[in-house]
Amino acid sequence: MIILLFNNEKVKHVAVYLRLSRDEENQGIEQVLANHRQTLIDLVNENHWSYELFEEVASSSTILKRKEFVKLLERVQQDYYDAVVVMDIDRLSRNEFDASEIKRILYQTETYIITPHRIFDLTKDDDSLLLGITNLIASGEYKQILKRMRRGKEYAQKQGHWTNGIAPLGYKKDTKTKKLVPNERAKDIQFIFSEVDKGTTIPDVLKQLKSMGIKTREGNDFHYNSILRIINNEAYRGTIISNKTTGKHANTIRPKEEWIIVHNAHPAIIEEKTWESANKIVNEYSFKAPRSKNRIYPTSNLIYCANCGKSQGCNYLKRLDKVYIKHCKCGNRGFYYNPVLVEIKREVLQHKESILKALETLKEGKHEDNTQFIKDKLISRLKRSEKALEKINILFEEDEIDIVTYRERKATRLEEILKIEEEIFRVDSEDKTVRINDLQEQIETVDSLMEKWDFLDGEGFLDEKINRLLHGLISGIFWSYGKGEESPKIIIRFKEE
Repeated sequence: MIILLFNNEKVKHVAVYLRLSRDEENQGIEQVLANHRQTLIDLVNENHWSYELFEEVASSSTILKRKEFVKLLERVQQDYYDAVVVMDIDRLSRNEFDASEIKRILYQTETYIITPHRIFDLTKDDDSLLLGITNLIASGEYKQILKRMRRGKEYAQKQGHWTNGIAPLGYKKDTKTKKLVPNERAKDIQFIFSEVDKGTTIPDVLKQLKSMGIKTREGNDFHYNSILRIINNEAYRGTIISNKTTGKHANTIRPKEEWIIVHNAHPAIIEEKTWESANKIVNEYSFKAPRSKNRIYPTSNLIYCANCGKSQGCNYLKRLDKVYIKHCKCGNRGFYYNPVLVEIKREVLQHKESILKALETLKEGKHEDNTQFIKDKLISRLKRSEKALEKINILFEEDEIDIVTYRERKATRLEEILKIEEEIFRVDSEDKTVRINDLQEQIETVDSLMEKWDFLDGEGFLDEKINRLLHGLISGIFWSYGKGEESPKIIIRFKEE
């Protein structure tokens, strides 16, 4: 590069500012920074200026996140420098709002802007106008870059590439395929899911992990919420969900139809059935509340007030050594817990007959089932879409369509294929055989509940296990005991009713 000599006696001491936000020249950020640094230092030395160097890798979205540039501006306002030296104007900012503030500070302090190609004197109208136009163009380019980056990220997500930052514990990101692959920590994740699926409470899982010396990636002990995040992470069953949130702090959930969901995006660490079971346990069962000092009862998080719908828990009265269902604020009265639990057990055991009848109806085909018909239609659609995608590739290879049209058509077809695959996945989950398996599992659960309950019998299944089993059968127990009524009433809503 030819080094320009600027004949300006007012410039003696300058600030050299270097910034990159990404590898724009495909040489690696460090190499590009080194090239820019050498160019600007050669420029400064040839013009015999003294200088201070400010350098950072940061986005141009806002100056607030650029610590070195904030420091530079503070020194400019204290008249430290005669000029700021940069590779291009857009190194200062591509944000039109920040650009006007930077321009104001440089104008008021009569500080020049110098690039390898020219010097800007903001006290001159022509230079001020040219700088404004340059900033406007840079702002427009920045917005287009953001759009292209978002499109590129969305396309990568639809291909099953991992774009959500650091890989989850138990995985690493393959640098070639851009997909997740299990690593040596996968066994730790499998252990956590296995224990939760067995009914081990999260506090007990934490104790086990600590006793075995299993730590987080940072070398710390696991906490309650970290286990919750692991169990709720779809990645462990091979699914990637992106575009789920919006807003600066990702605190607003988008409508589900806007999510990008890719099944079988990478090898699953956890089987589908285990993931579903563990997820249900931590999100529905009573011990989901972190650090709760409340005891877990057989019906915790199952009893609701029939009047107002609020959850009605239990309360142990130490002076009476008895457990009572709590009084509801709406006026629904409480009651001694033991006889209520006896009645609940009786109704649950009787429910087995209803499950057997439903199972018989399904097996004999009396229940109309269009699942296979729907699935066949979806598979037919999927094949047509895949064939259309193949034709798009051929058209591009034969130079019948340009790259822009190719990408747009391909993205549309890929999105269509993903939606059909998601619909097939949903239909599979409602398949007759799946429903039969669910009913058979419910029968096994009822058979287990025929055993002794520790709360009622002083031996047998502990409260937590009873609670977990009941949650597999019951969606809610509605409690009513109004003023003036002789005895309470309960209505049990079984699942699939």
